[in-house]
Amino acid sequence: MNHRVRIANEADLLQLAEIHVASWQDAFRGVVPDTILDGMSVAASLKSWIKNFAAFPANIAVALGEDGEIAGFCCAGPITDGDDWEQYPFRVFALHIRPPMRGRGIGSALLDDALNRAAHKEGLNTAILWTLEALVRARRFYEREGGVLVKKGVWQIDGIALPEVAYAWQLPRASAKGSRLPAGA
Repeated sequence: MNHRVRIANEADLLQLAEIHVASWQDAFRGVVPDTILDGMSVAASLKSWIKNFAAFPANIAVALGEDGEIAGFCCAGPITDGDDWEQYPFRVFALHIRPPMRGRGIGSALLDDALNRAAHKEGLNTAILWTLEALVRARRFYEREGGVLVKKGVWQIDGIALPEVAYAWQLPRASAKGSRLPAGA
């Protein structure tokens, strides 16, 4: 199924906040403490996405469902600081799909858009994405999309340390299952 992907606009931000909270509360349940997930709010998420959009408006893309409603979004762009920026100068910061719409190719469309933008618009040759190690469904998705496990780390949230892993892609990709990085690249 083809999904129309476009750059987000300011009118989309409330839906992004709703998707962000719903996605976290669904996918991260049992991995991130319930107190953190239950404490999330659309209002707080919206404030964050307004700030992010103001700073990097071209970094957020949305995928539209058949009804024209936003089905998911991806925030991705060039990075210039941190541990990854020299080897992996493009990062997928967030990829969230409305929970009932998962498994319909929306994540693939958004990831393809982000990685194609990195390669063709930004002229970059590698990209990285971090996710929690315990998010098996997300990890299997990134592996099916050609991501190669390249790093391990620890993510801190509210004083809790959670193991995380990074997947990378060599760009440009020939297809959604495109080029692979050598192990440990």
